[in-house]
Amino acid sequence: MRLALVLTHACDLRCRYCYTGEKKGVHMNLATARRALDLGFANPGAVLHLSFFGGEPLLNWSVLEATAMDALARGAAQGVPLTLQVTTNGSLLDQARAERLHELGVYVALSFDGEAQDATRPRADGSPSSQGVRRALDVLLEGPETFSVILVVDPATVDTMAGSVRTLFDKGVERVVLNPNWGAAWRDADLERWAAAYRTIAAVQLAWARRGRVVSVEPLDTAVQARAKGRRDLGERCDAGLNSVAVAPSGRLYGCGRQVGEDDGRFAIGTLDGGVIVAAAGHAAGAVPSECEACGASPRCERHCACACREETGNPTRPGPILCWHQHLLESLTCVEP
Repeated sequence: MRLALVLTHACDLRCRYCYTGEKKGVHMNLATARRALDLGFANPGAVLHLSFFGGEPLLNWSVLEATAMDALARGAAQGVPLTLQVTTNGSLLDQARAERLHELGVYVALSFDGEAQDATRPRADGSPSSQGVRRALDVLLEGPETFSVILVVDPATVDTMAGSVRTLFDKGVERVVLNPNWGAAWRDADLERWAAAYRTIAAVQLAWARRGRVVSVEPLDTAVQARAKGRRDLGERCDAGLNSVAVAPSGRLYGCGRQVGEDDGRFAIGTLDGGVIVAAAGHAAGAVPSECEACGASPRCERHCACACREETGNPTRPGPILCWHQHLLESLTCVEP
């Protein structure tokens, strides 16, 4: 089971493309976090994947730390394998906190747009944020654990994205996740620049491989694996509301962390009090929109992602033209004719 705790709606950055809505000072309290763990450990599956989101989750550090400790204790007592992850903007990630996260076994995903950081992810007062995030990156690079850097793919980042990825790999980063902003106002010229950036990044990744170093780039890696298998396995598809639940500070339940937004309940699938009452639709194995049935790329497609579909079309079960274009781009990079 994947259990995401949205620890706070507050954030000290004002990212231009943010989907979480108003940055209100509402935090999850420890009692709610522990009830969320009750939900996860009641039906953990083979592994319980626990993640911390926001807002900026490090703004609620005490609850993050206490919840991670509680989860580890429960996992050990119940024999439940456990993974932990936090997604952070890095502004509050210093040496002491990085060491504590390492002690707790919490994997770090650092959101950082590289060369575009100050334009796309300014601080709340409009000032640059890159200096603080670069310090956090250096702290992570000096540490013993691997981590990821997440770059948002947006019309404002595609021109600098390839250079940013190259620089990150040169600095020693091992894994980069390229996270598309599906709901952006994409123009044809933007898509051309996006495609060119992907091709350059793929070439950089291949060059490192030829030199004996494996570096990871998502979604390219998953596309290569799907190409080799001819499909995406069920475990690689969106399972929002089925085997994935996000808990908001209010105690409302959502299919995944991206669906929480301002926690207005529009996409809620239940509450901690009442449990899951509405299963997220559209992620059953084999559920293929009619317009996708004839597409040769369909078995490998990202169309199962409810958030990607909703952000582009307003319908969690219907992929839009940008998602379709993106899949065909991935097909071309893995030598598959769509």
